[in-house]
Order: sequence, then structure tokens, then C-alpha cells
Amino acid sequence: MKQLTKEELQGSQLGILSYIDKICKENNIKYFIHYGSMLGAVRHKGFIPWDDDIDIGMYREDYERLKAAVINDRNERYGIFDKDTCDWYFQNFMVVVDKDTVIKNHVTRKPHDTSVFVDVFPIDRFNDTKVIKKAHLMVTLRQICYIQKQYIQYGDSKLKDFCRLIFWYALGAVNPRFFTKKIDKLIKKYSVKDGKYEAAIGVGKDGMKEVFKRGTFEKLIDVPFEDMVVPIPENYDLFLTQFYGDYMQKPSDEEIAYKSHLLKAYWKSKSFISVGVQSPTEINVPRGCAVILIGICQLR
Repeated sequence: MKQLTKEELQGSQLGILSYIDKICKENNIKYFIHYGSMLGAVRHKGFIPWDDDIDIGMYREDYERLKAAVINDRNERYGIFDKDTCDWYFQNFMVVVDKDTVIKNHVTRKPHDTSVFVDVFPIDRFNDTKVIKKAHLMVTLRQICYIQKQYIQYGDSKLKDFCRLIFWYALGAVNPRFFTKKIDKLIKKYSVKDGKYEAAIGVGKDGMKEVFKRGTFEKLIDVPFEDMVVPIPENYDLFLTQFYGDYMQKPSDEEIAYKSHLLKAYWKSKSFISVGVQSPTEINVPRGCAVILIGICQLR
């Protein structure tokens, strides 16, 4: 298999984003660029130079509608992967994938190959912030369940590294989906349609940084992102400041090295040997064999 260049990888991701944008417009579904992609749109008008993924967010009702719309579309190249469509996917969010690519997974205890993807995070509303702390614990334990041993040693504290190692051995036989189901139950228990707070629950380990007042993500504006125009929250400064601090300040070289996680992705067909840098809609990808996907390890 031929490895994708950085430009081809980003082109594949933009192709997925274009597909999502098309489906959302056809079905009157609201979405917005989220997390690092929102930061990239504001600061770089596209990808953060050392980043390699795209994140989008949407309220729960739109999330479920997008999932149904993609499944019903039966697109040959793009599809979804989530905990309801595969019995070993363990994240509490779905990914929309480019089925003509493959990413070799060397992070989880039981590796499965995945595909180039765009993360789709559901936003839920609630009144009691205890759900965030409880979900944070479940995410931490789930990560220890599925990740290989070398990736749990952070070097931030000898005591913390020792505790992580103890839990790693203790949880070795536990299916990560056990904690996925626990998070699902928490979301259903605490979710309130008119709740005063909103957040993506159980998708990362950022705790209360995820929590915003109701309506933070409702009003959207359009901004450039590479060769596209995409929606971001009108309150983007509020989100980015709470989540990243002085977000217009470029990180240090040490921070960039730590945050960089360029993926190694491959075309599933050998006929891609001479593919150049093209826009995602121009790449005519031959069909390959069915891809086996897994929930991407989002080590936030």
C-alpha cells in the first residue's frame, strides 16, 4: 500500500468534511467545526500546521439525524463508525471515514486497522455538573483498558505513573465498551433538554473546561477553512479562550512536538502510486476491500 502524503491525508479529510457538509445541508442539520479545527479555522484559516485531524460538533438531536442520514445514504466511499454499528468500537462519539484509506493502529492492546476519519462529537445539555466528573473517571479507566503499556507512562509524576501501571494490569481483562456503556447511562441520566449547561460528555479528559452555558454553540458564522467555508460558533472566542487560553499565541516548539500526531495512512489500492496533491473532490478512488475500523484513541 502507498502511504498518503500530508497533503493527501488532509485532502482525504477535507473530502470527508465536504461530504458531511453536503449531507447536513441536504437534511437541514446544523454542525460546526470544533476543538483544534475551530482553532485552526480562526488562527490559520485551515489545519493547524502540526495537526492531522478534523473535529466537528453538533447538538445531540442533529448528531442522531446525521448518523441516520449517512447510513441511509449508502455512499460507496464514505461511511460512519460508532459503538452501535460495531461491537468493538468503544468511543462515545462517531467517526465519518474515508473507506478507501487505511490507518495502521499500533496504540491499542488489541490493534485493529482504521481509516482516515473526521470526529463527530455530540453536545448534550444538563443541569448537574457531576456528570462531567463521573464521565471523566470513566474515560480515564477506559483509556487504561485499551491502550498499550508504553503509552500510559507520562512521566508527570512517579506516583501517578505507578498508579496507572497498577490499573493497567488490573483492567487488562476488561472490555473498554464496559465504560462506554457506563458513560452512555450517565448521559441519559443527567441529560435535560432545557439544561443550563452544555458539553461533549465522555469524549475526552478535559473536565470542566468542556462545560459552557446553554446556547454557546447555537449561533453560527461562516469562516474559511482551507478551500472550504465552514460554520463555527459565533461565540468562538469564549470557547477557544476557556479551552486553550491565549489561543492566538503560537505554542513553543516543545508543545508542538508533544501535540503533533501526524497519522500514517495508506491508500488501499496500489493504483494510487502517482496520485498528486488534489482537492478531495477530484481524487477518483478505486474501490478496495472492506475496511475494519476502530474508535480512534483520542488522547486529549
